[in-house]
Order: sequence, then structure tokens, then C-alpha cells
Amino acid sequence: MGSRPADVVFCVEDTVGLKGDKLSIGVVDRCFGDVDSHSPRPQRDYGEDIERHDQVSADDFDKFMWSGIPPKGTVLVSWQTKYKTELIPEARLELLDRALYVGDVVKRTFKDAMSGTVIGTKAVCTLFPATMFNPANLHQALSEDHSIRVVPAEELINVHEYVEGALVVYGDWVGRIDQVFDEVAIKLANNSVVVVEDPEDLEYEDLMIERLSVGDMVKTKKGNLRRGRWRYGAFDPNVRPHGTVVETRTVWIDVRWLTRRIGPGAPEEHEEPPARLFTDEMEDPSFRIYDAARSADISLPLAANGTDRSYQVAEVAVGDRVRFKDIAGAAVKYDGSVTLPNGYPQGKVTRQMRTETLGYDMNVFHVMQTHTKVTVQWQDLTVTEDLSPSLIPDPNVEDDDEVWPGEVICTKEEAEGPGPDVPWTFRPAKVGIVQAVKSHDRIATVRWFENPTIQFLDEDIIPPSETGKLCEATEDVSLYDIRSSPSLTRRRGDFVLVHPNSIEPQVLPNNLQGPSWFGEVIDLGLDGKITVRLGAAEPTLDVRVPSERVTLAYSSDMDNLGMEGSEDDDEEDSDEEESVSDFDSASFNEMWIEYEGMDGEPIEGNEEDWSTEDEEDSDGDISMPDLVRSDDAATSNTTPDAHSDADKAPQPPQAQSNGTTAAVEDTNGASHPPSDAITCTGPEPFLILDTPPPNDHHYITKSPASSSSSMRRIAKEHKILRTSLPPNIFVRTWESRMDLLRVLMIGPEDTPYEYAPFVIDFYLSSDYPQFAPEAFFHSWTNGNGPVNPNLYEDGKICLSLLGTWHADERNESWTPGKSTLLQVLVSIMGLVLVKDPYYNEAGYDVHRQAQETRPSSALYTERSYFRTRAFIVHALTKDVAPFAEELRYLYRNEDEGAPRLLDKAIEASKAVLERSAQDNNEERDGLRRISLGATVMLKRQVEKLEELKAQPKSA
Repeated sequence: MGSRPADVVFCVEDTVGLKGDKLSIGVVDRCFGDVDSHSPRPQRDYGEDIERHDQVSADDFDKFMWSGIPPKGTVLVSWQTKYKTELIPEARLELLDRALYVGDVVKRTFKDAMSGTVIGTKAVCTLFPATMFNPANLHQALSEDHSIRVVPAEELINVHEYVEGALVVYGDWVGRIDQVFDEVAIKLANNSVVVVEDPEDLEYEDLMIERLSVGDMVKTKKGNLRRGRWRYGAFDPNVRPHGTVVETRTVWIDVRWLTRRIGPGAPEEHEEPPARLFTDEMEDPSFRIYDAARSADISLPLAANGTDRSYQVAEVAVGDRVRFKDIAGAAVKYDGSVTLPNGYPQGKVTRQMRTETLGYDMNVFHVMQTHTKVTVQWQDLTVTEDLSPSLIPDPNVEDDDEVWPGEVICTKEEAEGPGPDVPWTFRPAKVGIVQAVKSHDRIATVRWFENPTIQFLDEDIIPPSETGKLCEATEDVSLYDIRSSPSLTRRRGDFVLVHPNSIEPQVLPNNLQGPSWFGEVIDLGLDGKITVRLGAAEPTLDVRVPSERVTLAYSSDMDNLGMEGSEDDDEEDSDEEESVSDFDSASFNEMWIEYEGMDGEPIEGNEEDWSTEDEEDSDGDISMPDLVRSDDAATSNTTPDAHSDADKAPQPPQAQSNGTTAAVEDTNGASHPPSDAITCTGPEPFLILDTPPPNDHHYITKSPASSSSSMRRIAKEHKILRTSLPPNIFVRTWESRMDLLRVLMIGPEDTPYEYAPFVIDFYLSSDYPQFAPEAFFHSWTNGNGPVNPNLYEDGKICLSLLGTWHADERNESWTPGKSTLLQVLVSIMGLVLVKDPYYNEAGYDVHRQAQETRPSSALYTERSYFRTRAFIVHALTKDVAPFAEELRYLYRNEDEGAPRLLDKAIEASKAVLERSAQDNNEERDGLRRISLGATVMLKRQVEKLEELKAQPKSA
């Protein structure tokens, strides 16, 4: 069959076939590109041993069984027709179908800038009689071709009325089914039928079955039959306890209650229902299962530029057990007389009459294969219909700076003037509706509301909030100037609570039964209104309401935010974490990045080259690193003599740095300059100040370190920092608080952080060095987004040495007798402030060499670049104690030998703008060439930097 085409990408939940074997159909469980599927020790998820394809090396297989990450070019497949799970090369597979659902965000290729939203699905299925779907005769049955092909999904229903994950409404509450318990009736060889005492004691050959269905072959212990309820016949010890499932009936469900309706009512009216519901509750008139596949019985006219909602149909997946809604009609339609264009027979539905099956409905089918077409609305408002395998999931769907047509957005700028007298709130300057997106340019076309009264407390919208009337004109704005809020922006597929009095009374029919306050978002209008399908009501109704008049009740994203786990699950997870605590970070799906040096390039040599452990320490209290001394000192990348050499890795920290000459202590502790000292007026790398620590030091209220051992260790840390700091790092501490330090770092050249200042506070406690130092990063982004995956806007620094990142074999965790504050600083400079920060995200390092990730990396880099230009403005306009003089010298001093970083930052930024304006179709890297939306932001920062340059130097 040849090699796999280079443009074929395999994703989790894809349906695949084995080349050259039409009977082998499976589903992808794990792939290299899906970080979320990389949990360690994959064997824990399967009853039988995972198998290795003979074209996968034993070494690669062993690594996979440890880390959970399939080697590049392989996928883990659960075969539906072979009852096995196998790690297999992608080249041995063909892509048959891709699971896409309404609301999914997709692209055509990874390189495409534009994405689209799935607004409808159409699927046809290949079915196989469930009564023949068992290991004993499956291969023979498949070869005899009992399949029924090209069956539209809308003709089918799931064999189970209650399924895990389904939403239910009970009284005033909305919940999600977490667990279903079925009683199971089986027919034995002598045609007797028994409802077994304990369904959990049933065994079945297909270990991948998660829930028994009609047609499954099972076996059990005789006692489970003897104590059961006999429908036909009686217990006979001479009959083997093997049989076929003829009926399943749900007797109770466990529900996780999500929220209750919004509106007035006595407290007892809104009392949360019990977590476990039995038959009586499930038959209550106020209990309803939300059927997301239902079409509307009554639909309102579409809004201008709205989309056709009729595309949304039943969602059927490979492996599902289904029935025909009309089995009699299906037997007539699929009579075996039709031959498909590909030469295969369409197949025949042979209806099993209840009179022949003891009154049980055995007309159940197994979904073997699906072929899906999806309707997609793209960011430029075009609508297309595509085969789902021709599209890929958008890797940037979680990007906070991405928007789609119909979304309500607001500016990041706060409104001026008086507003509602509510403290700690944010009132955006503008609120609008996205009309279209120019993805390549990172520009959105927006219609603004005239006088919105939208106000947020954190991410929550504060009632009463209204968007109001839309302006007629549109405006093009940078994606980086606007944001969407989870409490205001809805997505297709979201389930929402409709606020009281939001639906016009005349819209609701007089015979309406069921909740009119709960539904699913199926369409986003360009006028600020969304269409909600009231799918739990009779008749089903589509209504249009303003976005601010609904509240999110449930979305699929919640499953990824920990909603799935119960308290028991959490305890189990905790135990698992303890059992794998000695794993490397790959096992935790948090692989670290290659060490990168001061010029943003991977550093050469071993980690041991940077070790400064002193094997001859004579103090005897705590082993400490040796002091690295060199007269041939490294110079700062920001000094006039410095140059960027991407082919040469930086050397280990030297005694002299930052463009100054550090004093060297002799054996008696006296300080004197080295013999070849060069006079320089630059700031000292390390100083102990006799002034009080600044009040804004994050740890100013912490208790001072008091133990003698910690104070001795802190003194040694100071000794190392005094002589061994790398270039561009300045450390200050205070005589009154030697346990507090504040560090100023200058971002390395050839990274998005070049010339930008970074300020970090450290605290060394009385338990130091038994515990790592505490660190706090001063983020100056004003809530507009992070500049690095390891530097959080709330101040957290994610680093193995600080105990905030899982260590691996190359990056040790904090070791009291070996680790130092110097190592922490070098790690931040070399491992965090790197050229491609996108790959610092947990698990992303494995994609560093993958070309398809370069566009995502470029977007992250360009954001980091213009946001850190704002750091320069902040540092030069605010009081950043105690570095006022240092910052003035580094950025504004124009004396010979001064770094003149302000000039360099302006020149570098203008060069980026000039290159980005050239229309030469060069690929954007986010650092030297950026998008139009990013240039809008960068120009704004350049203007501020030039204003600073024009000010008197004493300012």
C-alpha cells in the first residue's frame, strides 16, 4: 500500500483501518501530538497487555510503557475487531474517520492561520448485528459480510436510555450522570432467562466493553444465577452458566448536580436532589434527560448573517450499540438489493421478531465505522461542508487571544469616568461583537455596543449588566487589544441557564411542558444574541436571547478542569502520585526543555559542567558549592563589546560579570581588585544595602530567618553571589533582612525577552536550605496575559529547583547540601527566558522539532515580545526599589561604556516592525517577523519608549 502520506495526521479518537485488511478497524487512544493522552504507565488503563507491533522496536515500546508518550510516527490503537490494544506505526494505518462535534474548533492544516467552528455534523454508519459481535465467531461473521452500510446517524438511537455524561433536569436542578447501574437479563443455552443477582460478577471476553448491551456473550458463577430472578424456566445446575444478554434495565443512576435554575423561590424549592436517583425519581414528570440530538419542533427566524442550525444531528461513535428508530422501515429500506458505488453491497437488515426471541428486542447493532461530514463556519464568515478527516483540531483553541465570529468581546482597557460604585471590579472601555477575523493578520472586525453597562468581578459578570444597542459601523482591532470572558462569551455546544424574563412571552407556546430555562447554545448571531435550543422542553423550542442573559451551566471544557473527579477519585489519584513519585517528568506529562543559554540557544556540554559543589568545604555545617574564579571574565550581552554568537554556547558563570570588575577575596577574607582590573562605573552585581527593604517586597511580612545554621548558609549564598553571578543579573539584599533578596535580570538577546527587566523576590526561611527558597515574579502585564509558561501573572515561578515543577534526570529538584540560589538564578535565565518559550508548557517539549508547532510557537513569542517591551516602560516610570540607579545606568546613561539598553530596545523593535512590514511571504517566527496585530501593540510600546528617551536624563 506504500507509505503513509506526509500530510496525514492521526489524532485521538480517530477511526483507523489496517492497510490491506478491510476487517481490521480500530480507534486511536494515544498519539504523539496529543499531550492530554500522555499519562504515564498506560497499561493501567487496559485489562489485557498492550501489544507491540513488530515494526516498533522493543526499546521504543519499553519507553512508551513507562512514559505513556507514543514514539513519533506511532499511535496506540484499540482494535474493535481483534480485541486487543496495540502500539503500531502510523505507516501501517489508513485514516477512516475523525470524531468532530458541534462546537469543535478546526483547521485545514497546522500551518493555516485561519480556524473554523463546527456548526453541524452529518454521519453515515456501518453497522453489524450485535448478536454476532463476539470473539467466538466475529472473524467468520465479518468475512461473511453481515454489515449494513451507509446508514444515516439520524435513523439511530443509543440502545441505552441513560448514559454516563448525559445531562438531566430534575425539578429546578441540572445534573450530569456520573454512573449508571443496570440489571441484566441473560438467556442460557436451554432458553431459560434470568436476571442475575449481581451484574458486576458477569465476565465477558471483550475486555474493552465498558457497559453490557443486548447481544453480548457473558459467563458467571452458578450462584449468581441461582439467586437471580427467573423470567423463564428455573435454575438447572447442569446448564453451563454462559449466556447472551437479552435485556438491560437501569435501576439507579448517580448524578452530579451542577446548578439550579436562576430565579425566585423558597429555599426548600431549590434543595439539591439526592445524588442517587432510583426508578421512582426517574419516572417523575419533572425528571428529563436532555436529548442533544433533537431538532427543534418550533424554530425562530434566523438573525442576519446567522447560520443554518438544521445541520445538527445525532452524534454516533464507533463502538456504540444502537437501534433503528423504525426497525420495520429499516428492514424495507435495507433489503440487500442495493450495491454502493464502491462495489460493496449496502447490506440487509434482518429483523428479529419478538415472537422468536421470547419477547425481547434483539434488534441491536454495533457501530463498526462512521463517515462524517461537518459544516464549518470559518473566521472570515465563510461556511463550508467538509469530510471530517480533511480537518484537524486547532491546537490554539485554548489561546486567550483567539476569537471567532459571534463572540462578545471587550477591550482590555478600562472605562474612564464614574461607574457603578462596586469596589474591585473592572468596567471595560468598549464591548462589542466579533463580525469576522483576519487570522493571518491577528485582526478582528468588531461592531461595538453604544452604551454597554458590563462590569466584571474577576471573570464573573455583575448583574445587572446589559450590552444594549449595536453601532452600525465596524472597526478593525488587534486581537491582542481585546479579550473574551467566560461569563459573557458563549460557544456552540455550551449548556446554559436562561435568566428570568429573557424570553418574550409570546414566543413560548401555551402547551409548553418542561423547563424553558435550560438549553444548549446552537448558534451565535452577529447582533449580540445567541440561539438556545430548549431541548428538555416539549415541544423542543429555539429561542434567541442576549449573551449576557444566560449563565453557563456546563461545557465539555469542564471535564478537563477536574470536574470529573469525586473525593474518592482524588484520594486514588493522590495514591497514584505517591506511587510514581520517583518517575521522571516525562512520566508526569511535564517534560522539561533542553537547557538554553544566555543567547537563547541550547547549551552544550553536560550539566556537571555547571556544578559548583565544594568537596573540600571546611565549615562542616553544610556542603556548599565552590566559587568559580576567572580573571578572563565573561561580559554582558548588553555591553558595547558584547556580541550574539548563536553557534557558541555560553560558558559557566565567571567571577566578573555585568560589565563591572568584581572584587576577589583572599584567604583572609580581605577584598582587593584583580591585577588586571578595569575601572568601570557600572552597577555592582551584588550588594548588601544598609537601607530597609522596600515595602513592596513580596515577603516583607515573613518572619526573619533566625536559626544559626540558616544564617551561616545564607552568608555562604551571599559569598557565592558576590563573585559568581552571570552577566545581566543583579542581586540586592539588606543588612536588616539578609534572608530577603531582590533580583534584577536583563533578558537575553535573540529571545523575546531581550533588553527587558525582570524583577524577582526571594525569601530564605529559617528552614533554609532544607527547603528551597521561595520566589515571586513581579509580572507587569496588568492582567493582559503571561510572558512565559513558567512565569505566572500571579507571581508563581514554575521551576524544578524551587519545587514548583517535577524534576527529571537532567534537572534535579532542590538538594539541601548541593543546590544554591545561584543555580536557581542561572536556571531562570537559561531555562525560562529562552528563544521559544512556547515549548516550556508542560509536555510540549516533545514537539520542539515538529514543524507543525512552529506557528503556535511564533504566536506565543510575538506576544511575549511586545508584552516585555512594556516591562521596560514600567521599570523606567515606576519606583522599582532598590534598582533605580541601576536601571537608569543600564537604560538611560549615554556615557561611553554604558549599555544604553533603551536605545537598543527601540532599535531592535523598529527593526522588527520594518521586517514585518515587508511583503515577502517569509514565515513569521514571532521574534524577527510578527503579525499585523502584534505590530499594532509593538508600535504602541515603541512610542512610549521614544517618549522616555526624549525626556531629560534626570527624569
